[in-house]
Amino acid sequence: MSKEREPSGSHVRTIFATLGLAAVGAVVVASGVIYSGVYDVSAASGHNPIVAWVLHATYEQSLHRHAVGAVVPSDLMDDSNIKAGAELYRSTCAQCHGAPGETLSPVGQGILPLAPKLLSATRRNNPPIMFWVIKNGVKMTAMPAFGKTWDDKQIWQMTAFLNKGRGISAKDYAALSAGASPVK
Repeated sequence: MSKEREPSGSHVRTIFATLGLAAVGAVVVASGVIYSGVYDVSAASGHNPIVAWVLHATYEQSLHRHAVGAVVPSDLMDDSNIKAGAELYRSTCAQCHGAPGETLSPVGQGILPLAPKLLSATRRNNPPIMFWVIKNGVKMTAMPAFGKTWDDKQIWQMTAFLNKGRGISAKDYAALSAGASPVK
């Protein structure tokens, strides 16, 4: 029969000392990268694949955690909400996210990461998550927090349009958003 041994006090101290040294080493390496300026932060170059993965995974997990409490209005998908949302989209969002049948603006072409094509037929545009993103914005992505300037009704209108507008044709988009002039 084998008998498991309990780690002795010296083994535990060795484990903690090793973990402490590893933590100090990680802080030294991170500080070296931060203060050396070696990491290229320009929007003209792409992200390192590891950095891109870390940022995207953090974004996804944060959305799913923070959007949980959003209560979708019962009249969300009313035609008036969808039309108002389409007009808001044309006047504020199309510049970065694009619109069917329109060339993406120079601003939209220049941001990194590129803004998602919110009207793509393959988008999910989950209403509570879209509401949270529109209201709170996303750090370091150029996505502003519209909750600072729009009320919740306007944000839900935009959410309604994004949910309904997935895969919308250029003709239908132009007709639905006709009351707004595009931002250039």
